[in-house]
Amino acid sequence: MLLRFWGLLPARRLLLIVFACVIFFDLQAQSAANTPSAGRPKKFPPIYYEYRIEELSKTTPIRLDYNADVQKYIDLYLDSRADKLSKYLALKDFYFPIFEAALDRYDLPLELKYLPIVESGLDPLARSPSGAMGLWQLLYPSAKLLGLNITSYKDERCDVYLSTDAACRYLKYLYSLFNDWQLALAAYNGGPGEVRNAIARSGGKTSFWDLQPYLSEQTRWYVPAFIAIVYLMNNAAAHGIEPASWSFPAIDTLRITHAAEFAKIAEKTHIPLQQLRELNPTYRKDFVPASDTPQILVLPSDKILTFLKYEYQIYALSDTSAYFRHLQSGADTSGKVLQYYTVKPGDFLHKIALENGCSPESIKTWNQLTGDQLKAGQRLKIWVPQSTAATAREKYFYYTVRKGDTLYTIAEKFKCDSINDIKLVNNITDEKMLKVGQVLKIRVTSTE
Repeated sequence: MLLRFWGLLPARRLLLIVFACVIFFDLQAQSAANTPSAGRPKKFPPIYYEYRIEELSKTTPIRLDYNADVQKYIDLYLDSRADKLSKYLALKDFYFPIFEAALDRYDLPLELKYLPIVESGLDPLARSPSGAMGLWQLLYPSAKLLGLNITSYKDERCDVYLSTDAACRYLKYLYSLFNDWQLALAAYNGGPGEVRNAIARSGGKTSFWDLQPYLSEQTRWYVPAFIAIVYLMNNAAAHGIEPASWSFPAIDTLRITHAAEFAKIAEKTHIPLQQLRELNPTYRKDFVPASDTPQILVLPSDKILTFLKYEYQIYALSDTSAYFRHLQSGADTSGKVLQYYTVKPGDFLHKIALENGCSPESIKTWNQLTGDQLKAGQRLKIWVPQSTAATAREKYFYYTVRKGDTLYTIAEKFKCDSINDIKLVNNITDEKMLKVGQVLKIRVTSTE
C-alpha cells in the first residue's frame, strides 16, 4: 500500500511526512467538527486511512489491514450509511459493556465487540434470509449446539446476554481451529468447512487475502467490512459523524412463572408495546409462556411497582386458551384456495408463512408436520384466501451480466432472497463461472 510504496525513503523522513500529513488532516477534521455540517461526512486521502488502521492494528491481536477492499466499505458507510453509523455510536453505550464483559471472560480480543454491527446492525431481532437470528446472527443448528433454547415462544438467540456468551464460545472454538483471527472471522460467516476448502483449493495458503478468490462472495467481503467498521467506530468524529439521539430507559428485571401477554402488560402499565418488544426480544409472538422455571421479564425501572400492582390481573387477562384458539382458526380452510409450494434451499417455516400470509403452525397442520425441519424439493400444501390466490403471481425477468457483476451484487441490486435463489433458478453450480453477457433469470413475486 502507500506506506510500502514509499519504502525507499529513509525511515525517519518517511515517518515525519506521514505524521505531518495525519496531523494536518486531524486539524482539518477538528475544524470541521466545530463547524455545523452542511453535507456529506468528511473524507481523506488513502494515506490517512492506512495510517489510522495501522495504529489501530497495534492495539489488538486481530490483524487490521488496509487495502482497496477495506476502503470500499469505508466509502460505502461514509457515502450512504452515515445515519447508521450515528445509530451504532448511540447504541454502543448500551451493548458494548455487555459484549466486553463476555469477551474478557473468555479471554478474547475486545475488538470483537464490533462484530454484531457487521452481523445485525446491533438489532437483537434481526433475521437473515437464511434464518440466522439476533445480534450475533446465529443459525438454528449452531445455536442448538451451543446450548441455546429455541421454542415456538422463545428464542434465546435474541437474548443479549445468552447469545453473546454463545457467540464468544463459538469464536474461541473457531480461533482454536485456525490460529488466525481473520480466518476465524471468515469461518464465523461462512463456516469452518468453507475456510478449510479454500485453503485446500489454494494449495495450502493461509492468509485471508490469498484465500479471497476461493471463498464465497459473502465471506470474501466479510473481513474487509469488519476492518472498516472498526476504523469508523473509532474515527467517526474525524468525519463529522456524531451519535444519534438515543435514550434507553433505566431497566430492571422480574422473574415470573405465569403466562403474560405483552398487550395486557402494556394496557395495565402504559408501557408502549414496541418498547416491551425491544426490552424483551427473546419472546416470540409478544407472549411470555407459563413455565415451572421462572422467566425473565425486563421492564423500565419506574414501571416495576405498577406491574406488581396489577400482576395478577395481567395473568388473568393473558388467557393462553384464546391464543391457541387463534392458532387453530388460522388452520381453518373455509373460504380458502389450495396452492402448492416447493421448498427451496434456505427456506424455513417462518419465511414461507410470511410470504403466504399464514402462520407456521397452520403450515404444520395442513401438512401433518411434527417438527420445523424442511427439505429442498419438499411440496407443501398452502391454503390462501381467494383474493390472494387471484392476485399472487410468481414472475421472472431477465438480466444481462455486465462487467464487474457478481452474484452477490446482482442479488443485492434486485433484493433477491439469496445468491442461492439465483443459482437455483439458473442451474449455476459455480458462482465464479459468471460471464459478461450471460443472461440470468431473476425470480420475483408480485401482486397485480
